Amino acid sequence: MNKLKPSFRNTSKSSFHKKSKPSFRNRSRPSFRNRSKPSFRNRSKRNRSKRFSPNKQSFRKRLSSIRPGEQIDYKNISLISRFISEQGKILSRRMNRLTLKQQRLIARAIKQARILSLIPFLSLK
Repeated sequence: MNKLKPSFRNTSKSSFHKKSKPSFRNRSRPSFRNRSKPSFRNRSKRNRSKRFSPNKQSFRKRLSSIRPGEQIDYKNISLISRFISEQGKILSRRMNRLTLKQQRLIARAIKQARILSLIPFLSLK
């Protein structure tokens, strides 16, 4: 009663490894690109030396509006008011030209001054 069923799968390892798939990488592909004009990549590599000359600085120095002696504090309203827009919003780091650390301290000081009602939340203009 115990009959073995015929297997449709070929499980022998040797026959599995003998078969190989055809390689598609070795085939030559037809080129659809127009070869008369240089490609964008080649053009950008050639002009890179002109664009990024070593004499020219790629960044400008940050002129901080906070002087070295000034302390960033919620009580220093003359300093804080320079970093608030006409609508009463905190200006971005790009507009302020501050470092990340300075921007965090300014934002924290502005929020504390608003809570203590030293400066208004919204502008009256």
